Amino acid sequence: MRIFRFLFGIIVILLGGLLLLVSSGWVTLSATDLAGSALILSAILFWGPGIAWRQKTPWLTALFIPGAIAFTVGALIMFTGRTEFGRWSYLWTLLLVALGFAFIAMYYLGPHVRGLLFTGVIVGGTGIILLAIFGSLFGTGTTADILGPALLILFGVLLALSALVTRKT
Repeated sequence: MRIFRFLFGIIVILLGGLLLLVSSGWVTLSATDLAGSALILSAILFWGPGIAWRQKTPWLTALFIPGAIAFTVGALIMFTGRTEFGRWSYLWTLLLVALGFAFIAMYYLGPHVRGLLFTGVIVGGTGIILLAIFGSLFGTGTTADILGPALLILFGVLLALSALVTRKT
């Protein structure tokens, strides 16, 4: 129960500091910035119990999943609000990467169920591949034109090399 009070106290401090900066005119925030910040702060509330009580209740690490989704959506809302909303055409794939990260974190910080690691690698890898494909197709600038295909080539090399490595059973 102390961890909840601590986390809630930290969030209230951050919210108060943010509102102080906004009301004094030092920082200007749009509606997308506020919505993104609220989602990122809610992600902390999901991650806190999973990290704090992982020894007593290992399955509480399942809260990493909604925390990863909330954090990613919040960050994407803030980013696209400051740039352009058309970037959602390829940035949505980061939700898959975040889910993969959540499954891998659940494996390492919670019960070591092999299916979590496998699922995390598959979902996260699929997200990276789709990000490279859609980033190449819909992204703008030379970074997207080079980074997407380079990421696909790197991922293909890793897949090909992993097929050549023999595993001990």
